[in-house]
Amino acid sequence: MTTTDERVGSGIARSPLSALHAPLEAAAPTPVIRRRYVRFRDEAGQAVDEAVIVEIRLTLFVDDLELVQLMCSPHQLNALVVGFLYLEGLIEGADDIDVMRVCLEDRVAEVRLGRRLVEVPKRKIITSGCTGGTSFGAYLDDLDRFRLPDDDVRVEPVRVYGLLRQLYERAQLYRQSGGVHTSILADLQGEVIVVAEDIGRHNTLDKIQGECLLRGVPTRRRMLLSSGRISSEMLLKAAIMGVPIVGSRTSPTQLAVSIAERLNITVIGYIRSASMNVYTHPWRILGAPAA
Repeated sequence: MTTTDERVGSGIARSPLSALHAPLEAAAPTPVIRRRYVRFRDEAGQAVDEAVIVEIRLTLFVDDLELVQLMCSPHQLNALVVGFLYLEGLIEGADDIDVMRVCLEDRVAEVRLGRRLVEVPKRKIITSGCTGGTSFGAYLDDLDRFRLPDDDVRVEPVRVYGLLRQLYERAQLYRQSGGVHTSILADLQGEVIVVAEDIGRHNTLDKIQGECLLRGVPTRRRMLLSSGRISSEMLLKAAIMGVPIVGSRTSPTQLAVSIAERLNITVIGYIRSASMNVYTHPWRILGAPAA
């Protein structure tokens, strides 16, 4: 695969589609920009000049067809595109992509596949992500094929508590400006493998999957931890990745818990420094009471 974007070296570049997608903001946005605003403490206001998180609309073209527009942070965009295509079932791996070009100035990502996309999927679902993400819902009628097998994955609670600390420590964009979600992929010993940040929590999982595909890193038998709510689309992405343990500093939704029960995934919510709630398949967490 040949790629060109703001962080990858030279490759095959094609004419930008700027005529159709002229940016409203400044060219080549950075993940955060500095803005002047007024901060109040009690009754007193003070002018400050600090960072604000940037949001862009990235239009994804596949084989010259407009597939989707993603509201996202202008950060880790190669990984976002690859992970989104994989988790939506449009590619089976990074090798399916012949050429990928991400142009920040035009807010455009262009992909050419080794095998042509027959048609743009028609069934789109507006997800519950905080930026109103889109999923094509290709798997909703066939969930059971993503059911994880019983395994010997067992994790000490202290590993989970430690991952929460690492989530905070690795949240670089959040520390600069706030307003973003962070997700991490870790091994069973609690070592962080991939970190992703974005305004949309579902985008962070796309970025993790894409980064793993680009680096040849397996996602199975890992743990996912996110700063955002575990919704049904988040849980399904984790299932496709083959991740048996999914956790969050906040709550899962009822539908996510139901899907996790069905797909044999351990869901953990409200993780703190020394406490957590295990909603499904607690047998993977050492010290859980016998069923």
